[in-house]
Amino acid sequence: MTYGIYVIRDAKTTFMLPTVDFNNASAMRNFEHAVRHPDSLMKSHPNDFGFYRVGSFDNETGEIMPEFPPQFICDATVCLRKEDE
Repeated sequence: MTYGIYVIRDAKTTFMLPTVDFNNASAMRNFEHAVRHPDSLMKSHPNDFGFYRVGSFDNETGEIMPEFPPQFICDATVCLRKEDE
């Protein structure tokens, strides 16, 4: 199966360590959950954080296929707007 590789970019520092998830929808749901956490730095500074897909990983072959440039998915402000709806 091929999974997506995702990263959060902090505008004040760099890209964070990557995570692997089933697809964009599942990865975005996990990002939204992290942003909405009451103690989250992403919640208190949403303009600083963006979410990107940087590649894919095939768990049967071990192949990693990068995406360049990284595919922007959303930023933390979008997740907080959804919370208000």
